[in-house]
Amino acid sequence: MRRQSRIVASLLVLACASSGAFAHRKFNVHDDLLAYPQFRIKFPDGFILESQARAFLEQAPYSSPDLNDISEQTPLKDESEESIRDGSSGEKAKFSYEELSLEGQRYLCQIPVVEDGDSNRTKVEVNEEEERKELARATDRGLELLREMEGKCLYYISGWWSYSFCYMNQIKQFHALPSGGGVPNYPPMEDHTTHSFILGRFPQEEGQDEGKGAKSGKSSTELAELQTKGGSRYLVQRLESGDQCDLTGKNRKIEVQFHCNPQSTDRIAWIKELYTCSYLMLIYTPRLCNDVAFLPPQQEEVHTIECREILTPEEVTGWQAMHEYQLSQQLVESAEAPKHQVIGGIEVGAQRLVGTEGKRIEKGRVASIGEEKVDVVAKRVNGEVQLLSAEELKKFDLDEAKIEELRKKLEEWAKGKDWTLEIVTGNGAYLRGVVDTDEDEEDGYENEEGETDKREQRENTQETTGQPGQPGHQEETESGQAGHPMDDRSEDGEDPDVDGSEEIFKDEL
Repeated sequence: MRRQSRIVASLLVLACASSGAFAHRKFNVHDDLLAYPQFRIKFPDGFILESQARAFLEQAPYSSPDLNDISEQTPLKDESEESIRDGSSGEKAKFSYEELSLEGQRYLCQIPVVEDGDSNRTKVEVNEEEERKELARATDRGLELLREMEGKCLYYISGWWSYSFCYMNQIKQFHALPSGGGVPNYPPMEDHTTHSFILGRFPQEEGQDEGKGAKSGKSSTELAELQTKGGSRYLVQRLESGDQCDLTGKNRKIEVQFHCNPQSTDRIAWIKELYTCSYLMLIYTPRLCNDVAFLPPQQEEVHTIECREILTPEEVTGWQAMHEYQLSQQLVESAEAPKHQVIGGIEVGAQRLVGTEGKRIEKGRVASIGEEKVDVVAKRVNGEVQLLSAEELKKFDLDEAKIEELRKKLEEWAKGKDWTLEIVTGNGAYLRGVVDTDEDEEDGYENEEGETDKREQRENTQETTGQPGQPGHQEETESGQAGHPMDDRSEDGEDPDVDGSEEIFKDEL
């Protein structure tokens, strides 16, 4: 690959050396000196016989040969002519020919010769005169197109400062009021309590009202100038007579550049202070695009260098067989194209990952308050403990040892009272323990002191068991189920639907 790059680079250097087109391009500091003329290298399907290639290499450089003049004719003459002749209508282009050796294979490369269009000195002088006339015409036309902006103002906001550009009037720098409270967001409204500065004024006739634009007696070349940069042309107007600068003692001045932009409305692209009290403003406008002189530069023509294999008559049969094989392989590969679209390496719709038996995606479920299901795992009624069997526990995916451990903790916590251990399923699943209270304690909770004691008991319970997602879950960690938070769900004794008060904890699965 490195060798190929060196050979291609050599061909491009040779092609550039054979062309004087760039020598007459106008110099610009932004231009790439090696970018013009532009070439591309193609390796089309086809070949040329060795005898014909030798004839092209031995002829005079920069000529336009005709294959019909070659004495040696072969049955493959049509293929060779297709590669060597220029595709233009009836005209023969000039080419130079070089032999290229790439990975052991020889190629004949046809390099187009780019004609020097300004070889005649008289023609150059005529072109310069025509160019001066064209520039003057484009300047007049540009000012005529910009005249449609009269009476309109453009605004630009940059930090503390805002700028207004009113064509044929003035350019002003000011601080804008903050939006809100009746102040619109756009256009920015000037804050008259701060200083503002006129950066430049358009030239006007004596006695003309300053608020209205007017044409002065100056010529168009004095009012505006057409400049070229990087192949694109734009109109420049230099405005003076701004407010006096405190640092220099001179009036402020600004240069305004109007660029064609067909995909934009009239807008200020940016404004810069190049040096003290001297500014540059760039304006994009589609108005100038109505004149071809201001349109963006067209893409440069790219010249094609064609390189074809050089074969001996003995190698032709093998080349044709290989060419036919490659064509058949392309047909096979195109026939084996996937039926479904491939995105990110995944064939969409092929059901290789999901969609078949055993690869179904479980449907999502939105849980609400009314969808919880409660089943009793164990309970103590009048001193008798009732537990689900091992088989029934497996249906709920519960560990028998875990249930036994929780039962003992409930016994210890209940202190002889009845309790119930439930499994709640719905939006997830968790175990919930409910401890019944005595009727005497319930009556005691009805007074204020009892209410205080109940709140203290609830807070102590929360500190002991811990809240979901909070530290302090000591009892549950000791039971071997770390990460399953326990919660206090005490119910107020005032609830008419609950017989007596209950102390509740839960253990999420």
